[in-house]
Formats: sequence, C-alpha cells, structure tokens
Amino acid sequence: MFLFSETIPFDYRTYFAAAIPFLEQYSWIFRYNNTKFIRSGVLEALPREWIVDLDTLSNAEFNTIPLGLYKDSWCSSFREFLSQVRALQVEYEEFVERGEQPRITNNEKKHYEVTNLSSFIASLRSVSKDPPKVYVDFGCGVGLLTKRVNELFDVKVLGIDGNAALIEQCNKTHDATQDLQFIQHFITNDSFASIERELAKRFDAPNTTTVRAAVVGLHACADLSITAIQCFLQCGWCSSITIMPCCYHLMKTLPEETSAPNGEIGFKNFPLCDELRCMVAAGNRALVCKSFLRLACQQTTARWQSLTVEQHLQHGRTMFRRGLIDALLEAGESVRVGKLKQIPEQTTVDNVLQQFTLRKAEEGATAQEQPWTEHHREKLTALLDRYGTDGPRLAEYVECLQMCLQKICENVVLLDRMCYLEQEAKRGGLQISRKLVRLPNDRITPRCFIFHASRKDQINLNTQN
Repeated sequence: MFLFSETIPFDYRTYFAAAIPFLEQYSWIFRYNNTKFIRSGVLEALPREWIVDLDTLSNAEFNTIPLGLYKDSWCSSFREFLSQVRALQVEYEEFVERGEQPRITNNEKKHYEVTNLSSFIASLRSVSKDPPKVYVDFGCGVGLLTKRVNELFDVKVLGIDGNAALIEQCNKTHDATQDLQFIQHFITNDSFASIERELAKRFDAPNTTTVRAAVVGLHACADLSITAIQCFLQCGWCSSITIMPCCYHLMKTLPEETSAPNGEIGFKNFPLCDELRCMVAAGNRALVCKSFLRLACQQTTARWQSLTVEQHLQHGRTMFRRGLIDALLEAGESVRVGKLKQIPEQTTVDNVLQQFTLRKAEEGATAQEQPWTEHHREKLTALLDRYGTDGPRLAEYVECLQMCLQKICENVVLLDRMCYLEQEAKRGGLQISRKLVRLPNDRITPRCFIFHASRKDQINLNTQN
C-alpha cells in the first residue's frame, strides 16, 4: 500500500517500477475492447485454475474480490495476482464536505460534484492570507460550478466552454453580470494569452495590471486537465488550478506515422513524466492504448460490490454475445451491428442472430440491413460449441479481473500527471504546493479525484484588480 500525502513526497519511481511490469504481465485482462475479448483470445488467456477458484464463490464473495477478498485455498497464481493488486493500492487523503448543502440541481451526481468541489475550494480559501478574487472555469458546461463559485465567494468568474449551445444556455440561465460572464472558446495551449486579455477586458483591469486568477474545472475531460496544468506552469496570471479530471480515453492520439512497430497508437499527453516515459520507451507499452485509459475511467468497485446474481448474469450474457458477434465478422468486413431491444435468456445461434442486426455500411447512403449468412451461422455454432454455456460466466470473470485493476490504472494516470507537474515546476524554479484528494462516495460519482496545485511564491501577492 502506498500513501499520497500533501506533506510527504511521493516516490513515483518506486510505484511505477512496481505497477508497470505488473500491468504488462496481466495486460490480457484489459488491453482489448470488451467487444473483442473473444476474437482476441482473452478467454484462452484466463487461467483454468482461476476459473476453478471463482466457481466456488457465493455472489457476496464474488463481489468483494476487487475489494480485497483473498483465500488461502486458492491457487498460488491467483493469490499472487491479488496480493500484487493489494500492494499497488494508493491511499489518498479524503475530502469530506461539512454539513448538508442546499440543493443546486435535481441531478444527484452533479449536485454532489459541484457542492464538494466548491467546498474544497472554500477550504483552500480559508487558509489563504489573500484568496483569489478572480476565477476561470475551464470547460464550464452549463455553468453550475461557475455560478456557485461566484455566489459562494463573491468573486469574479469567467466560464469558458467550447460548446456554443452550452454558453448560450449559461447566459440565459445564470443572468450574466459584470462579475459573472461566459464565453465560447475551445481551450488549448494557445489560449492562455487570449484568456489573460479577456480577464483584463471583462473585469476592468488597467492595461498595466495583470489579473491573477485561479483556474477551476469540473469534468476537465481528456486533454483539458493537462492544458490546465500547462496553464499553471506557463502563466504568471494563473495562481492555482483545482480540477477534477475525467475521460482519459478521449485524449488526443499521435499521428499514425509515430505509432509503434506493432501498430499501437501513442497519445500526445500520456505518458507525461520522465519516469513513465522511460518505462514505455523500454518496451512496457501495455498501458499505451485506449482500452487501458478507458478502464482507468470506468465505474469503480463501489458499483460492483452491490450487483445481484441476476445483474451479473445479465451483464455477462450481454458482454459474451457482443463478443460473439464481433468474432463472426471477417477482418476488414464493412458492417455495422445494431442491437435489438429484446434479449433472450438462452444463448443459442438463433437467439444471438435475432438479437443483432447486420448492416452494410455504404458510403453516402443509409446502411441497409443484411441477412446473416450461412458462414456466419457456422462460425457462431463453432464458437458456442467451444464455450458452451460457460461463456457468459467467463465474461463476467474477466470483468471482475478488470475491476481489480481499475484503481491501479487510474493511479498510474493521475500520478503521471502529478509527477509531471512536480518535475516541470522544479525545472522552472517554481515553488508549489500540491494536493491529490478524493471524494469518499464513488458510488455517486466514479471520477472523484480533485487535483490541485498553487504557487507558493504568489500566496501573499495582492490579486485584487
């Protein structure tokens, strides 16, 4: 177990050196899209002795495997896997909101996220000698956080979002004032100077004065979290960042010509820090794929631990059948698969083919439904003969193993960003404080981490404009 603390330096090198080879060894669990797990041979990679151990469990026990269930009677390889999962957990400080907050939206998830993030911001302000008087909300969406920060702290806030319809909704819903404004702009690393000008123009700063501002962001999706980090590192006007990252799998990929020899794509902003880059360059490339990043931002064990027997059966059945359909298609076959609403319980050839429709993807035309061919039926029959009635259960076993790895995958993504922030700040001579805390209720919101950094050399600067 590792500990990430506000006051104690984190040993990134040691964590990555343990986590990356482990993830490489068990990459068969996560490196393929779940719709392709049959085609990719994941069920063949699932050790038979693990299946025997999993078959002995009650539903309650099965639900607690990702939470740390461990039995001495299990085979040594399964126990070794679970022991390493447990050793690679990271304990983060939890931020617990104090007191019940007035309802700001009927959406429980949004209410929880906005009120907790704004309460965390309030906790930062309470210990600051000169708290920020201007905030910029990166990716403001419908403006719930923007409005709350404005009202709660009586500060000036500029909400920015790339979606013009959302900005129009913000202006209609929140009655923009001199201290609360919204603009439509897709934020990139080239935006920092223009944002600084907008702050000065909109908040009446003299031409000779820089408006210092704190950047906040709820659902700083994909690369936006890294853009916020770059803004903090590069811009003197950005005194701090407080963001909740998500959607890691939507990060920009590198051009095809920069892909690895085996065809694996790379990402512009992952990995970031020197330590992780070196490990990837040395051949540990299992985590440089969308499926790894997708697992990092999937539901957490909070959802898994409450699933019923029927819910497991339903999920396993759905996952198995989607995998079967994918495995029927020939490489390069231009088709689309549309799912029907009714889902028969028995997994037979007829039931599976009736559940899905095959469509020919034609350029510039509406896709036309096509009949399943005798070749498709023969391939499906062979697959069902191979896996029999075990397929749905085995699919759910694979999902269970993915749940065991989910937190480790997310740890790697978040710690890579924090390590990069600390490295670049040190290189630039910046004295910073940083926090990486989590909200306790990941049943309400799976992306519950708050990433914060502030400049120590600006703590006592007057930010009033």
